[in-house]
Amino acid sequence: MIGADSAPITPDPSSAAGVLRRLLRAPGDVAVACREDRDTHAIVAVSLVAILVGATVFGGTIGSFRGGRQIPYAAIKLPLAMLATLAISAPAFHALAAGLGRAWPMRAVVALALAAAGRSALVLLAISPVLWLIYDLGLGYHAASLAASLAYGVAGLAALGVVLRGLGEGAGQKLTALAFAGVFFAVGGQASWILRPYLVRPRTEHIPFVRGLEGGFLDSLGRSTRSAAGVYDDDGRIPADRPVDAPKLLDRDSQ
Repeated sequence: MIGADSAPITPDPSSAAGVLRRLLRAPGDVAVACREDRDTHAIVAVSLVAILVGATVFGGTIGSFRGGRQIPYAAIKLPLAMLATLAISAPAFHALAAGLGRAWPMRAVVALALAAAGRSALVLLAISPVLWLIYDLGLGYHAASLAASLAYGVAGLAALGVVLRGLGEGAGQKLTALAFAGVFFAVGGQASWILRPYLVRPRTEHIPFVRGLEGGFLDSLGRSTRSAAGVYDDDGRIPADRPVDAPKLLDRDSQ
C-alpha cells in the first residue's frame, strides 16, 4: 500500500524545474504565462538553457555526418544561428502583434519567442539520436541535408504551436502567427545559410568554419531537393553519390 509520503513530488511551477516540466508537458500553460507576463524571468532562463543544449546537441549530430572538427563547428554554429534569429525576429514579432491588436510588453513577447524556440530546441534534442542513427547507416549527402531540414521543420511546427497558444483567441491570431512564422523561418534560414557548412561532404579535405556568401537558403534547399531526387543542376557540380572521374572536377560546395 502506497502511503501519502510516497506520492510524486511536483516541482514549483515557477521554479526552473517546474518551467522545464511545463515546457515539455504543458507548453500551452507556458505560453499563457508569457502572455499574462507571469514567471517571465524563469521562462526566459530555462528557454535559453534549452536552446543552448538542444541546438548544440543537434548541431553536433549534423556535424557527425562528416565527423572530426565539423562536430564542434556545427555544435557551436547552430545555437548562434538560432539566437541571432531570435534577436532579429522578436522585435518584428512585437511590432506585428501590436499592429494586429496585441500590444503586449516587450518582455512578454521576448519570453514567448524564447519559450517557442526552447520548445523547438527540445524537439531537436529528442530527434538527434534518430538522425544520428540515420546518418550512421550511410545516408547520402543530399538526403542527409533534407533529413536535417525536415527535423528542423518539425521543430519549427512545435515552436509555432507555442506561439499560437500564446496569442490567445480572437481576431488576427492566425494571421499574427503566420506573419511571425514567415519572418522567423526566413531570418532563421538565412542565418543558418550564412554560418554554413553544417554537414560537409565526406571527401572534403579542408573543413572551413564558414563559407563565402553566395546564393541563399531557399536556392540551396531547392537544389538539394532536386539532387536527392536524382535531378542534378547543369552547373558543373558532381553529386555526392556519383564517382569522381577526374581530380579537377570538384563540387564547389566541397571547397
